Amino acid sequence: MIKFHFLTGDINWQIYGGKFISKKFNNGDFDYWLVLDVVNMQEATGKEDQPKYYINIQAVSPQAAGKKGIDAAFSSAGFSDDDLTERENDVICQVEELSNYGIFACLWQKEGDNLKKLLQEAHKEAQLINMLFGFYMDRPENGIGQDGWSLISGQDIREYFQMGK
Repeated sequence: MIKFHFLTGDINWQIYGGKFISKKFNNGDFDYWLVLDVVNMQEATGKEDQPKYYINIQAVSPQAAGKKGIDAAFSSAGFSDDDLTERENDVICQVEELSNYGIFACLWQKEGDNLKKLLQEAHKEAQLINMLFGFYMDRPENGIGQDGWSLISGQDIREYFQMGK
């Protein structure tokens, strides 16, 4: 079973949300991490007429995002120059900022009211993702047809259309 460790969020992550990170994996072309993102939707939106929790599993890769993606993610975070220099050299910080910025492939998502059950499903799905990574990445991720490979690299929609896809 893939273990996830706390990455970022509130100490009361069941109430306020949090992100958890797996160990490093490699698909043959680049290293990547799985990030399990837990959101308490009722707390986040103030609306109680919806499922309480939303969980997704993201594939995040600083290697695939490259310097351009990492720089964009860090520049949007508002760090001081001293913090930026230190954090840019830490690959786990890169994973965190790429996830926060949106440079990732969302490989699985689910919502519901039972957090324990959702987390159990997420752990099972993470095992499948690890074994069938390429198949998960090949699926269309959005309404315009970008796949996981495009999104994990931070490909801009304009670049996508210029490539004629």
